[in-house]
Amino acid sequence: MMTSRISYPQGNRRAQDLPVYKKAVEIFSMSRELVRLATADKNLLDMSLSRERLDRISSSLLSSSIGLAPSIAMVEGSPDPLMRIKSLRFLQQETGKLQRYCEQIDSRLGHSKTFVKRLQNEIVQFRKLQSHWVGRLRELN
Repeated sequence: MMTSRISYPQGNRRAQDLPVYKKAVEIFSMSRELVRLATADKNLLDMSLSRERLDRISSSLLSSSIGLAPSIAMVEGSPDPLMRIKSLRFLQQETGKLQRYCEQIDSRLGHSKTFVKRLQNEIVQFRKLQSHWVGRLRELN
C-alpha cells in the first residue's frame, strides 16, 4: 500500500534507489509478463510485424514500458536542463500511452483481464510517484 509521504534521497542520488525508478522496472516486468500471456510468447519483432492488432498493441506496450527506467536515470544523471525536460516529457507521454495500450489490450483479451487491471493500477501508482519525484526535482533546482 502506498503511503502519503514518499522519501527521496537528497544530494548524491542514484536513480536505481528512487521509488519511481523501482516502479518503472516493476511496470516493465509486468508488461513483459502480460505480453507473454497475450501473444503466446512471441518475440518483439514478430509482434511488431504481425497483422494481429493485439500483437502490435502488445509490442507498443513493451516498447513504451522499457523506456521508463532509462528516462528516469537520464533525468537524474544529466546536467543538461534541456535533456532533463525532454526526458520528463517523454515519461509523461509514455505513461499516457501505457494506459491506452492497457485499455486496448483489456478490450481484446478474453483472459488475463485481472492482470491487465493490476498493471493499470501500477501505472496509476507510477503517475503518483512521478508527480512526487518531479516536485522534488523542482525543489532541488
